[in-house]
Amino acid sequence: MTGETGAAAVGGPDRVAERGIFDCDDAYRTASHTDYERLFSSAIIVLDTNVLINLYRSNERTRRDTFAVLNQVQERIWIPHQVLSEFWRNRDLPSIRGHHKSKAREACSALDKVSRSTRDALDRWLKDVHLANDNEVSQYVKNSTNAISKIMAEVKQFIEGQATKDALEGTSSTLTDPVLQKLEQILQGRIGDPFSPDEYDALVSEAARRADEKIPPGYKDFESDKTSEQASGDYLIWEQILAEAERCKREVLLVTGDVKEDWWVSGNGQGAARPRTELRVELRKRAGVELYMLTPSQLLAEADRVFGLKVDERSVSDLATSENPGTRIRLPRRLAKEIPACLRRSHRRASEAVRVANTNPALYGTLMESAVLEGLNEVVLGMGGSTILLRSKAHPVLDDRLLFPFRYAQHAASVDHALGYLNHKKSLRVLFNDLVERPEELPLFDLAQPDATIPGLIAPVSSDLEIVLIPYASDVDNGIHSAHWATLRIDTRKGIEWEYVESLYVPPNGDLGGVK
Repeated sequence: MTGETGAAAVGGPDRVAERGIFDCDDAYRTASHTDYERLFSSAIIVLDTNVLINLYRSNERTRRDTFAVLNQVQERIWIPHQVLSEFWRNRDLPSIRGHHKSKAREACSALDKVSRSTRDALDRWLKDVHLANDNEVSQYVKNSTNAISKIMAEVKQFIEGQATKDALEGTSSTLTDPVLQKLEQILQGRIGDPFSPDEYDALVSEAARRADEKIPPGYKDFESDKTSEQASGDYLIWEQILAEAERCKREVLLVTGDVKEDWWVSGNGQGAARPRTELRVELRKRAGVELYMLTPSQLLAEADRVFGLKVDERSVSDLATSENPGTRIRLPRRLAKEIPACLRRSHRRASEAVRVANTNPALYGTLMESAVLEGLNEVVLGMGGSTILLRSKAHPVLDDRLLFPFRYAQHAASVDHALGYLNHKKSLRVLFNDLVERPEELPLFDLAQPDATIPGLIAPVSSDLEIVLIPYASDVDNGIHSAHWATLRIDTRKGIEWEYVESLYVPPNGDLGGVK
């Protein structure tokens, strides 16, 4: 239907004249600094549970900067009662109030394990090469292990001191808890009403129904091992936000560190994440107002711009690292630049080998994977990284990131096609699961050693090791079709899923781009 007839059917020609490019449910307008100036002075600023809980987990500096921002926007803050309930339910967990001491114990335990592994490795070496009775060699080893033990003890002392500095005194009592004392002043009179028992039961049932239909928010929690009541938490918070916005008729700025897909549309490395369209539409229909969302780190950054609070950049960075695994695990810029070049070089090597040997083109895939792995090892070692031996092949490790390249197609195919490849390969699923669950059992090898199979020192992989996949598609005649880097999420029931995916630009084959 076109022309005036169509216009009349949807509100008449005057309405058409008013409609612009953003007048569509699926449209979104990126928030500007002017928007945040308006929101900080007029919107309902809703704090999610994780914003309050992070005040215990943060270091002293980040905690101070967060409170500075909350004090600045205090008049606009509103807390759903469900958030308050979740806060109190989680506050007394050892992982919350005792966060810094707990993490210090974990780090010190890992260092103790390193010391034992080092001592055992050297003792084993002395016996294997029959030098245990050589006084000179034994004394050198003893002096070395003592020096290592001394350094480890000093590091442990530093970690424990930092934990003491960042930990909060007085949290054992609600009368002396410094976080509660500050929050009480900020949140007094700014807490919503709880649901009645009947309302609560009905909404828990509604949350389950919505989860079955993948209606955000909260359906991801129903895929976990949480009880129905626990899994309903996000929807209960959302329902209270809807009711408050309907009552006040004011825009909503939700601050949350929950960056799952049932709250956000990911930018996938191409732009900022934004609220799910369904949430924006639901709020607009229910209350006639717009939804905006920020993570805690973004709140600090935007408030600093608007109010000039002099928030420490390290505080913004500290919060950002805890918000999204996808955005937390960034590739170093130099590495992201080198990977496409490495793929191009590897393709040239593999295709040239097929041509010179006049061999079966089907061998290109095997040659390509070997060339890519060898090339990445060289790149990473040149950047000060190391390698880990997996399935008898050395894989590069840089800044606690294990790089795992693989060719998943010989034609142009979506990166999601790589998921099918990974899940079809049972051996890879087992390997990745072992890396995630038992990283301490995997030794690091330095290829700079004369013989990589007999390292001079075996050190355990960090428990913070992140697997970074590099899926790519290529063929012998046309080169690289596409390349990405991605982090994965392993679900024992569903297999391997993407946690974060970002494309890597590989210049066309005709554009060498300096690749040699």
